Amino acid sequence: MYAILFLALGFFPLKGFVGSPFPYIFKYIGFLYIGYAFILVYQYFVAKRKTYKLIEENINDFKTRDVNMHFITLNQNNIVIENPLNTISSIWEKTNYKIVDKYIILNILNSSLQFIFTSSEFKEGDYQTLIDYLQKNSKHIS
Repeated sequence: MYAILFLALGFFPLKGFVGSPFPYIFKYIGFLYIGYAFILVYQYFVAKRKTYKLIEENINDFKTRDVNMHFITLNQNNIVIENPLNTISSIWEKTNYKIVDKYIILNILNSSLQFIFTSSEFKEGDYQTLIDYLQKNSKHIS
């Protein structure tokens, strides 16, 4: 917007500017604004391309890992749910659960986060171990 204004002031023949350096100054400033706008647009597209490339690399890294990076750690004092992006921990007093059909709905941090688990997501006896810990240490919701 400023570039158009400065270029218009520089190129329109105004009677008060004839023979003065002001039209040249306005032209120069107008071309600087245009150059600055092109640099900003170029930097935007370069950063966008670089960001998408980094996101794709992260996704490919997670897909190619052979190790299952999701863990549930059960202690006497708390439950910890870990995945490659974050770790969430809650004490048993702020944890409750509900069993609906074949699903366990786990509410942690005073029901601010919910997780849904099925037996197919666990190895051999781990699902029953989770149920046992929940029944022993947390509250059941009816």
